[in-house]
Amino acid sequence: MKDKIFSEKEIAIFNGLISLMKKGANPYSIKVSDIAEAANIGKGTIYDYFDTKEEVISKAIIYNMTNEIKNAFRRIENKDNFRDKLYEVLDIIEENLGNKLSTLNILLSAGGIEKFYEYLLDSEYNITEFIALINRKIRDILNLGIEEGVINTEENSFYQIMAVHGVISFFSHYINQRDLYLDIGVEEAKDTAYRMLLKALN
Repeated sequence: MKDKIFSEKEIAIFNGLISLMKKGANPYSIKVSDIAEAANIGKGTIYDYFDTKEEVISKAIIYNMTNEIKNAFRRIENKDNFRDKLYEVLDIIEENLGNKLSTLNILLSAGGIEKFYEYLLDSEYNITEFIALINRKIRDILNLGIEEGVINTEENSFYQIMAVHGVISFFSHYINQRDLYLDIGVEEAKDTAYRMLLKALN
């Protein structure tokens, strides 16, 4: 995903909206005047940069999600081997799904993920960019596993990437429904996810 350059005022507006969301405000019921006050600017200034409130919401959430993804990638890059990188991915999932202030959780709790996607369809952004970016990072991790000899599979790239997505989905389900698995601790769930992936890829 290409980095998009924003002015200081635009970033202030983004941060103002995100700060309101993190305080519990539903992004789709926030008023432009609320955003302006949180950003410490005049209401009219917002319309100098954006045509609608929906555009502000879309771009602010994309901006914040991009920063969260970049931070996650930096953490993964700091790990030296396949196993540690995968466990870092699981750590990040655990933290974000358990963090009421993460952008994704805010969207889900606001019930607005579908509406947000509608905004994106009419913007310069495309949600598929995020998917492609994440899949490239998964491919890098898989390639390291192959180089280390941890993964030894003749399955095609699509199968390999889907195997990782499957394990991530399993672990996310566990984190979201932990009360259903009281006999399983988080570390055991991570170990199970890792073993499942190795079986799928060997």
